[in-house]
This record gives sequence, C-alpha cells and structure tokens, in this order.
Amino acid sequence: PMRFAIPKGTEPGPYQLTAKVVFSTGQTQEDTFTIHVLPQKPSVRDLTGIAVFDPEGQTTQLLESMGLFCRRVDVTADLDPYEVLIVGKAALTADGAAPDIGRVRDGLKVVVFEQTPDVLEKRFGFRIAEYGLRNVFPRVPDHPILAGLRPEHLRDWRGEATIVPPRLTYERSARFNNAPTVTWCGIPVTRAWRCGNQGSVASVLIEKPACGDFLPIVDGGFSLQYSPLIEYREGNGMVLFCQLDVTGRSETEPAARNLVANLLEYVTTWKPRPQREAFYAGAPAGREHLEAAGFPLRSYDGGAIPADSVLVVGPDSQTLAARKNAIDAFLMSGGRVLALGLTQKDVDAVLSARVLMRQAEHINAFFDPPTIDSLLIGVGPADVHNRDPRTLPLVTEGADVVDNGVLAVASGAEIVFCQLVPWQFEYGDNFGLKRTFRRTSFLVTRLLANLGVQGSTPLLTRFANPPEENEPGRWLHGFYLDEPEEWDDPYRFFRW
Repeated sequence: PMRFAIPKGTEPGPYQLTAKVVFSTGQTQEDTFTIHVLPQKPSVRDLTGIAVFDPEGQTTQLLESMGLFCRRVDVTADLDPYEVLIVGKAALTADGAAPDIGRVRDGLKVVVFEQTPDVLEKRFGFRIAEYGLRNVFPRVPDHPILAGLRPEHLRDWRGEATIVPPRLTYERSARFNNAPTVTWCGIPVTRAWRCGNQGSVASVLIEKPACGDFLPIVDGGFSLQYSPLIEYREGNGMVLFCQLDVTGRSETEPAARNLVANLLEYVTTWKPRPQREAFYAGAPAGREHLEAAGFPLRSYDGGAIPADSVLVVGPDSQTLAARKNAIDAFLMSGGRVLALGLTQKDVDAVLSARVLMRQAEHINAFFDPPTIDSLLIGVGPADVHNRDPRTLPLVTEGADVVDNGVLAVASGAEIVFCQLVPWQFEYGDNFGLKRTFRRTSFLVTRLLANLGVQGSTPLLTRFANPPEENEPGRWLHGFYLDEPEEWDDPYRFFRW
C-alpha cells in the first residue's frame, strides 16, 4: 500500500486525492477519491467525580487512551460521591446485578455505552433491531456531541464493530420454510443472514420510545424510527444511551473518537432545564393518551394558570372561549401552549392571536432537522407521515409554518401547533394505521417534553432490577403505547 502523510497544520475538511497512472503503452488512467480530515481533539481533561462500571474493560481502555482515568466501581458501589457514572460496553446482562441509578432523579448523569440486544430488550424493555447500520443521520445537527462532525462522518466507519457476532445467531423454522428465524419481542420473525460487521456505525438500535423524555440525537434504520444515540431525562438527571459502535472496533475510527470526546464534555457540563407542570383541556381521548404516555396532567377549567406551566389544548376545546383572557395573561407571563389537532373554531375560541388554517389533505411533509434551540427539536418528517391520507386543518398564517402547516410555532409566543394526533388513528381494523399511530405518539410526547413537561418511565427501576422469572416481557409496557405484533418488525425477511 502507498502511504501519504497529511501535512502538519492542514485545515479540517474534505480533500480529494488524485492519481494518474501512465502505462508503457501510452495509455493513462486517472481516479480520485475524497478523504475527510477531522480536527484532532486534545486529550480529555482529567475530570473528577466520574465513576465507571465496566467489567469487560473495553470502555475503560478507550477512555484511558483518550487521557481520562476514572474510578472503577462494582454493582454495590455507593454513587453519592459521583456526578457521572459511565457504564461500559457490554457491562450489563439481561438477568445479572447492576448499579442502582435511582439518584438520576437527584442529578446523577449516566452514560451507557453499547449494550447487547438481550439487555436492551429483555432487561430494559426497548424494542430493538439487531441490524448493522453503516449510515446514520443527525437528528439534532448542532448538538454539542456532534460538534465538528458532518453527516458524511457518520457513515462507513473503519474496521469492524464488535458488540454482536459477525454472523447472525438464528434457528431454521418450518413455519417459514426453513428461513432463518430469531425472536423479537417474544415473537418468532424471519431474518436475512448477517455476513460481518465491517463498516458498521450502529449494530443494535433502540426504537424511539413513545413514553418519557427521550431525545434522539442521531437516528437511522427503517423510516428513521431508531436512535443509536438518545438522551433520557428524568428529574434533575439524565441517562445517555450510546449504541453507536465507538468501543472495541477492530480499527481506530477518528470520527468515533471525536464523538466520544464530545460526549464526555457534554455530559460533564450538562445542566437540567426547568420543569413545567401540565394542564389539559379538550377531548378526553387526548388526556387518556397523554397520561398513558407517562405525563401527569391537571385539568384546566378556568382561572389563572401558573406562568411556569404548559397548557395542553386538545380538540373540542371551544368551551374555553370564556377563559380566553386568562389564557392571554398566561402566555404574556411566559406560559407555553401545546395545541393538538385544533380546528379553526377551536383556535378562535382559545387564542386572541390571529392564526389561520385551511382544510387540506395531508400525507407527508419535508423539513430540515430542527436545531437545538427549537421547540420542535428531535422530530422529523417521518413522524408526520400519514399512511391514511385525510383532510386536516393545516396552519397557514399567524405562526412559523413547517412545510404544509401540519406543524407550526406561533410567532411571538411559545405556542406549538401539531395537527396530527395519534388517538385519531384507530388501527384495530386497519393495520396500516399502526405505524402512523406509533410515530405520532412519539411526536406528541417529544413536543410536550420540548415544552418542559417530563413523563415518567420504569427505566431507572429496571436498570438495577432484572426481570423476575415469570414476569411478562418488559417490551409490552413502559416505553410504547401499542402491543408489538409480527408485522411491526420492519426487518422480517420474506426471501424475495
């Protein structure tokens, strides 16, 4: 192989290497390819207050190679003296002991590096896909963890990932004509063969939950419904899951190392944001859905609303017309409103601001990923894809409209409009609506969390407590609002 040294002081960015070969016959051939020069991160500064739980040792080795030496702890450790707990690659098992991270509610910050499919599915209850992605996409492009990284740096990483074996573990099923079969959420499903982990960026993917405050920073996979880098907030602390294949690669990947350095800097400086209480007014179906997603709601029937609150206004809210002055005062004092599926009559009854809508068919919308300071952070076009085209009231004026108006943020006030709401998609008799229900459930949960309302999930409890012997599969409840079925798995294999 030919080697070329990059000149010292070369600015980060893309560069083209060009080769021209002249043969003895006079024939010439030329070729070019692009390389990306990344900024060289300085060694991670020696940070205090960090513990690492890493029985396998690979994450500790990575951190020490970057200049960070942490106090190693075991499952019995008292975490009170620490601000950050790092959980190493493959440190957890589906049924083994693990540290108690209940202090997250009081401000503990936890980073969980790559875990196995069994841990994510059976212990935590996430729906997962064991499918090696070689390309993922920024969902929050200006997030500090992605500083200095462009979308092209999140694909085709050097070497092989090692969190899963290079060959798929499967059984042959007579039911599926002896096709390779695995178990997903307790259901036998078919799979294509896996032939190595070369170039993988994320091997085990978490489906975006519909419950709790989960912010996807990077996403990928089918319909971009999975996130291998996702932040969960509860109380005054957070848990950051990094399922990107950054640890134990067969070759060094500069983008992965820079991402880890950014991640450590982000977590150590992270501060909780103010939390807000939620009030609800509107159709009962909306309240039932939000409470099922883990949000505590108070009823709003009139009167003053505390300024540090969020008013959730659902359909059929015209009865609030007599409360318009109170809502105006609430908004002027810094209050926030989430408007879900409102009609023009609802808007006119509730808001003094002039917001106009039109009745039009909605199928999909396109918009760039919202930035970190947006009230729409974490959502994307796939979350507003309607698999049952129908006429909706779409926002046209009086707000900053997103694409066709299925989403909007009011100008001069903290009001978010979402015209696609999950409880209006009854999928019992039409399975094609189920994915729309699932994605819009995540959408509404994310918007409410963006406004400052936290929902609860069993994550912190499940972290320290493995499933009991006869406990139903944890994927059935806690993070999602629908029960998984075979056809929900987008990676089942039809042998086409």
